[in-house]
Amino acid sequence: SAVLSKSPSRTSFTSTSSSDKDASTSPTLFEQTGVDTGDAKAINTHSREIAMVDLSPEELDIAQALGDRASESIECVRINRCRMNCETFQLLVDALCKYELPCLHTVDISQNRVGGAQAGAALAKLLTHAPTIRFLSLGWNQLSLVDLKALAVTGSGACSIQCLDLRANPLGTSHKLSSKKAKKHVESEDNIWVSALVAAMPNLTHVQMAQATIDDSSLVCLLHALTANVSCLEYIGLEWLGLGSRLATVRSIMSGLVPADLATPVRSLHLNLAANNLGDGGVKIIAESGAMLTSLTLACNFITERGTGMLAKWLPSSGLLALELSDNYFGDQGITSLLVTDGRRQSAYSPYNQLTSLGLNSCCLTDTSLRMLTDALTYNWAPLASLRILRNNRMSPGAKVAL
Repeated sequence: SAVLSKSPSRTSFTSTSSSDKDASTSPTLFEQTGVDTGDAKAINTHSREIAMVDLSPEELDIAQALGDRASESIECVRINRCRMNCETFQLLVDALCKYELPCLHTVDISQNRVGGAQAGAALAKLLTHAPTIRFLSLGWNQLSLVDLKALAVTGSGACSIQCLDLRANPLGTSHKLSSKKAKKHVESEDNIWVSALVAAMPNLTHVQMAQATIDDSSLVCLLHALTANVSCLEYIGLEWLGLGSRLATVRSIMSGLVPADLATPVRSLHLNLAANNLGDGGVKIIAESGAMLTSLTLACNFITERGTGMLAKWLPSSGLLALELSDNYFGDQGITSLLVTDGRRQSAYSPYNQLTSLGLNSCCLTDTSLRMLTDALTYNWAPLASLRILRNNRMSPGAKVAL
């Protein structure tokens, strides 16, 4: 089936099987190439990657991993699952900075124990030494947003970063202050340096924060800074953040996507809110926000037919080109709410001239839904280039053939 594929450099349509893992839950941000020989110390003399995986901290050695290769040819440094802490990371950065790295574009240190202000300083040093780095994967570490303050310094080299992976990090916790005045003052200071951090990365296109631990204030502050200051932003991943119990935060997030005026063009942005238990209450906030974006993922959010009805009213003004509703078990009634604008006539379909991609995998759809989708497409409901209806086991083969 044709599915929307998220890659660090572009958004495209690719063909995958239903067993493929979603990019938002993969252990690293960047696809790895080559064959794993099982020997972590084996060096491919033609490889342009320094890879150290599943080693102990004592075994991490940049010089040994580089071998006889010229450092000028290295394009990727990957250190995963090595129990590397802040001190070890600093030593590795110092070792890397001894070499010329003019082609280095990817640094992946996910699944380690890196954290603290010193880690941020080490990152800033590395980015300054190798300003060509575009893809920075820091997922599954112990980093907070405060640790990254050093990247906000002018000349840190962070300006080249296009893809930033912060998944499963303790990015921020709420300020436990006694007075509201003190809390407001701290939040104001946070807004200043977070805005400076984002401004230092004007080329960001992809930001991933799935499974991160972050308080409402820090999350809203960061997302507002991203949407206000980064014009080329294409993807924000906010899966598994428990936003269903933080609906006020959802409202604040969506407010940052409301255009200043109707003449403002719709920004090419994919917002991924999958697996947040938003329910119909969260969908109502999204639909009533007035936000405009090109792609929205609401998979696995316990949306019912009431929610799809709200989305149907919002779609014409939303600017959406792609909508992902998979793993919401709204069944045929949900399809009715999404397609039919007049309950008295089954052919009263609202035309959504812009929608080209619709995901309905695992939504408990039956032949009734298939017939409605067939009729809707016949009446030019939307110019769909991709319709995904996998794992709806109540559909008969005959109805699929008719569609």
